[in-house]
Amino acid sequence: MSTVINTIVMCTERYINPFTDFGFKKIFGSPENKHLLIRILNDLLECNDPIEDLTYIDPKELGVPSIYYMSIYYMCCQTNSGARIIVNIQNMYPDLFKNRSFYYSNFSILESVNKSEWSYNPPPIYTIIFMNHYMQQFCDDPEPKHTARICDVSNGRVLYDKLTYVYIEMPKVVKPLEELGNPVERWLWAIKNMNDLDEYPKSLKDEIFRELFRVSEIYAFTKEERMAYEESLKNMRDWNNILNTAVKESRAEGRAEGRAEGLEEGVKVGMDKERKIIARQMLAAGLPINKVAEFT
Repeated sequence: MSTVINTIVMCTERYINPFTDFGFKKIFGSPENKHLLIRILNDLLECNDPIEDLTYIDPKELGVPSIYYMSIYYMCCQTNSGARIIVNIQNMYPDLFKNRSFYYSNFSILESVNKSEWSYNPPPIYTIIFMNHYMQQFCDDPEPKHTARICDVSNGRVLYDKLTYVYIEMPKVVKPLEELGNPVERWLWAIKNMNDLDEYPKSLKDEIFRELFRVSEIYAFTKEERMAYEESLKNMRDWNNILNTAVKESRAEGRAEGRAEGLEEGVKVGMDKERKIIARQMLAAGLPINKVAEFT
């Protein structure tokens, strides 16, 4: 009984939070909602060969260590043409983030080739990462979506087109709904803002977005789904609390080192270190760069 009461008290929003493990899986990782995943992938990847169908792949089949698909949402699928697509969400900026994204794609390469007759010709592999934080490499680019491939640095010519990485910085999704100009912008706006809305925004006239909001309505969940969502939501909030605690501790550490260094010089050293630590944590939490600068 207490669990049901906690569920009702905690969850007051109409629409799900897509940046919980349960939320993103419910919307895009459920076979019954496969059409939503196909549509957003076609819009994000802008492929010459549109995806008509796909199948979900258990990450265990690729040999992916369980830590990657238990701590953060990790989804694999294969299209009707044989391409492999990895979808990942990140709420905090982990160490060696770029290395991890390359690591993800390697599992698909090794699993997809014919192991008995190595042909050096794997299918196209796409890694798409929705980030609830900024990425340092794109700090001077206001656009939220970035596509990376192996290129010649002198002229930008693509040398190998079978590995594609799409990084999406959700904090940069700031345009008002009325100014959105293409399907990708509308998808990202809907994913970022749906949890804060009380009703479907009529400006999103495409039927696919109406369907997106329909499957995201919490009141339509079964009791088991609602409890699972609440647990996922609690986990996300716990991580945010850990982050806030880390910021407070970094302040104390910076001040303590400042005192140890002695008077004015020590205070300066401590405050400089404090600002750097706090700035990194705030960026990892997804705060806008101008706010980070204001606070630090």
